[in-house]
Amino acid sequence: MEPKNFIHDHPLHFFEEWSNVHGKTRGVNCSSGCGQPISTRFYACIDCKFFLHKSCSELPLNITHPFHDNHPLTLLAKAPSLGFCDFCGNLVNGFVYHCSSCQFDLHIKCALLPEFLNGDFPKVDHHIHVEHPLFFIENLSHEVKLSCYYRCSVCLEQLLDASFYTCVVCKLFLHKSCSEPELPLYINHPFHEKHTLTLTLTRMLPKWDREPFCQFCHDQPVSNSRGFFYHCSSCRFNLHIKCAFVPQVLCENFPKRDQHFSDVDEHPLFFIKKDLISNSKEAKLRSNCFVCKESLSGSSFYYCPDCEFFVHKSCAFKELPLKINHSLHDKHAIRLTEKSSGSVACNFCLNDIKGSRYNCSSCEFHLDPQCALLITKDLPKRDHHFSHVEHPLVFVQMLSNEVKINSSCSVCSKPLLGTSFYNCPDCGFFLHKECEAELWPKIEHVAHPQHPLTLVFSAKDACNFCRDQSDVKIFGYKCPFCDFYIHHECTLPKFFQKSKIHDHQLSPFMRKTPFICDACGAEGDGARYVCFKCSIMIHKDCIFLPKFIKFKLHNHHILGHKYSFPQKVGEKCTCQFCFKKVVAEYGSYKCSHSDCNYVLHGSCVKKNKGCLYIEVESENEESDDEASSSCAVALGDKIDHFSHEHELVLDNEEIITNGDKKCCDGCALPILTATYSCPQPQCNFSLHKACAQIGKHKPHWASRGPLQVSMKFHFRCAFCKYDCSGFCSKWEIDYFGDEICLRCSEILFITTHEAHAQHSLFCDRDYQGPCSGCGEEMGKYGGYKCTLAEEEENCKFFALDYRCLTRPLTVEHRFHHHPLKLTYEDPYKDDDGDPFQHMCEICEDRRDPKLWFYRCDECDFDAHPDCVLGEHPFFKRGTIFNDYNTLCDSHQPPLIYFQREKYPYPKCKRCSQPCKDQLAVKCPHSNCTHALHLECQYRLRFEIMFTSHQRSGRNPSVNDPWLNVHWVN
Repeated sequence: MEPKNFIHDHPLHFFEEWSNVHGKTRGVNCSSGCGQPISTRFYACIDCKFFLHKSCSELPLNITHPFHDNHPLTLLAKAPSLGFCDFCGNLVNGFVYHCSSCQFDLHIKCALLPEFLNGDFPKVDHHIHVEHPLFFIENLSHEVKLSCYYRCSVCLEQLLDASFYTCVVCKLFLHKSCSEPELPLYINHPFHEKHTLTLTLTRMLPKWDREPFCQFCHDQPVSNSRGFFYHCSSCRFNLHIKCAFVPQVLCENFPKRDQHFSDVDEHPLFFIKKDLISNSKEAKLRSNCFVCKESLSGSSFYYCPDCEFFVHKSCAFKELPLKINHSLHDKHAIRLTEKSSGSVACNFCLNDIKGSRYNCSSCEFHLDPQCALLITKDLPKRDHHFSHVEHPLVFVQMLSNEVKINSSCSVCSKPLLGTSFYNCPDCGFFLHKECEAELWPKIEHVAHPQHPLTLVFSAKDACNFCRDQSDVKIFGYKCPFCDFYIHHECTLPKFFQKSKIHDHQLSPFMRKTPFICDACGAEGDGARYVCFKCSIMIHKDCIFLPKFIKFKLHNHHILGHKYSFPQKVGEKCTCQFCFKKVVAEYGSYKCSHSDCNYVLHGSCVKKNKGCLYIEVESENEESDDEASSSCAVALGDKIDHFSHEHELVLDNEEIITNGDKKCCDGCALPILTATYSCPQPQCNFSLHKACAQIGKHKPHWASRGPLQVSMKFHFRCAFCKYDCSGFCSKWEIDYFGDEICLRCSEILFITTHEAHAQHSLFCDRDYQGPCSGCGEEMGKYGGYKCTLAEEEENCKFFALDYRCLTRPLTVEHRFHHHPLKLTYEDPYKDDDGDPFQHMCEICEDRRDPKLWFYRCDECDFDAHPDCVLGEHPFFKRGTIFNDYNTLCDSHQPPLIYFQREKYPYPKCKRCSQPCKDQLAVKCPHSNCTHALHLECQYRLRFEIMFTSHQRSGRNPSVNDPWLNVHWVN
């Protein structure tokens, strides 16, 4: 018996239970219908692993639905294009009821709910939405899960299981509680007495004004382009519904002050009592006091809606004067201003001023009101101090703890709090009073006996003694004739009675002569310390080397510092980090176990301070292996994974996709074996079994802490430079902010590759040279070199970057019917007679025979790696893009997904160029031509937000969410 419809290309056979299917005992999900598990009475195609409920095969082919009564809906085995159910908002995957005229889709679950068909959900006319009638949904079946992006258009909270009104055409939702009492269409509000405020839906605004800000709480009124708010089109004044009604009750008897506290503006202030705001669950203020910059929550405050001005009641009565003459700026009087044209720093404390400030427009001098009030008396001055001849210095006595200066002393680099100091407000120069005695205008020094040295204040010169270069301006001494420079600190070297790696007193040696450090084995000619008892000479920074360490790449044994170690005749000893020769006569770190030959250069340990090792007290301390399993997810038949909102189910069956490659959402690679997938019909989420083991934190050999793992729809890997989707690992400590893909995060410190199978490869983060695979120069993360590069001549210049190291060894391409294998040596590299011998068969351009390429030996087919893999080989097509959703007018919200389009290519809305091979976003509805290149999408949103802020007269700041734009280079 077979179902007589369009379901499957092959005959389907009916089974009563699973035991009849080759003795199988475990069920699967319905392949194209509801997506639910199958237990009994089903149809199956065993060869294709296709299964279908008997009930799903008997669905009506055409229905008339109250949600779409203009046309009948037709049952399709698959939606014509990637789309979403017009009721629940989830992805349509499998059977769908479709209207080809209106591009209207409904899940079979949503379409066939008895409540819909029986008319149990009444249709009502509502004054808030006169375009279409609203359906009142109550006691919705638990089988239907609404999209998490659907929110009430009034309170902007999720719908969950509450009763609500909805317009399926406009995707408008309204909690029953939010519609009672009825919202007035027009209100007169005391915050805006000039004009009447109109109840407005966000999508009705012009495109450049899609994200207005509430003038009271400073939060965005909407987050999904379907929210209501009260709006004045003349003044562009906006209020949340919750902010408009809660304050309106409070404002009836609000006391008004005549003017602002500083007598700068003529607008009145409203007084907001703290108990009235704190008792309201709706009002969530995001603004701070313009005087003290503290939060307004839990406090009474004054508010001016015209200036968006907030001030605590306690701060308002400080009565700051409008104009003052201050000792920190005696050239001109400074005036109090409230509005900021951007982020500026106080010339005294160097902290950003977020609110009102005193400033001199002629001199660009700014002073925080808090600093102005604390420093009220005249400060003594010292003109033309030899340490700072450009400007006079003011002397400041010990300050209160209320002022936190964002700087330190220019001599000792210690904090200024609780001390007396000299300050230059024009330059941000600070000098402790006690440090003044350590400075001399000129000195003679043994490190440069030829000429006297002059005091300078600079940040550009490298010290000729310690070889360090400061990022900030510090004091030093320079020879005007020989370009010799030495830090002030280096002119006063300290005696060390004892260090961790040496028990005797170490004395400074100031002569500039070449030497080899006995502690690390590296050469030097600058600052050094000498032990006269032991006749050893070490670098200044080697004094602080630890005696015993636990090295991350050898964490089962403790390594101890040794100035020398015994070595057999003819025995070669190699550092296990840089794989260069270790000289036994100089300092190194060696494993404490006698049968272990693991050794490191002292300089390699010094270079990786705080990253690859931790200091321990003794060599007898226990050393445990790093428990990476604690970061992994425990697997079973069903798991809850952080990357997906639904439960994932294990499927060990062989994947058969009828030509459509199903890709893992974690690594974006094809799925061919066991997988964890979401059983929900609206989800198409799958993970490799190995990818499912990855937790929120992932250990990495180069990071002092675990990497933070998250699921991202798009990011650029800092290692391989590919645009990726899926699992993104982010550095929490080292290389802060850099993101790497799953493939690069799996590479160990020592690895292998078949292109250099005779030896192992190690990561050299300092290597800067060409990659042997692609010829490109290495990035800031270096590359992988041969461990025997120092010994074998053939391996000396072999190196791979992360992109070549992670290239797939075998791939398939649409231009060739055989698999293509990554090839490292051209079989015709010596044949230069034929100019067409070294050609790429895809782009028909010449390729370098010394570099890698993909090849089919059977067909003599060669191609560039980038031509075979494409520009974005590790990006999953069909990834939903929900970041910004105000750029398409045809659908609200426009759920956009990434894909590579077929001819004819849609044109980008911004640059008008075809979206051919570039990564692009497109509206999933077939009757909408909205498309954007990825880079154009980000830039267009920036332009829209910038125009919106310009027209509103609001000055953008670093805290604005619209500035958090991820630019794609």
